[in-house]
Amino acid sequence: MKQPGKRTAPIICLTSLVLSYACCVAAPPAKSVTCSITEFVSLKFDIPAKLGDLPEIDFSYPSKVTVFSFRDRNLLAIAVDEADPSRIRIVVSAQLNKGKGTYDGQFVADFGGNQLQLDNGPVRCRTSRR
Repeated sequence: MKQPGKRTAPIICLTSLVLSYACCVAAPPAKSVTCSITEFVSLKFDIPAKLGDLPEIDFSYPSKVTVFSFRDRNLLAIAVDEADPSRIRIVVSAQLNKGKGTYDGQFVADFGGNQLQLDNGPVRCRTSRR
């Protein structure tokens, strides 16, 4: 059997580097999420670039996200009223539906002004790369 020459080692290294890069390259991460809460209300927000950062949300009432997780095929977002942080405005909990490519789950929201007015039901969230 013939011994590998000086040209063989660089070719093998280059080939293995290209193959390892090609198998590990993933699709670009999602940049934003839109959740259909009700027929007339949707929740939209950009996904933070850094792990641990909280997104700003566009909701019916001025709200601030206090808990956010978007990993391991799960989405969790909890937002409170900006003026009264003890009042939870919305909770979204959803899991990736691989077949549809959406995050399906449940929401609980407080749509009341001065009074508590809770609503809940199914939620479907879609990601986009903008």
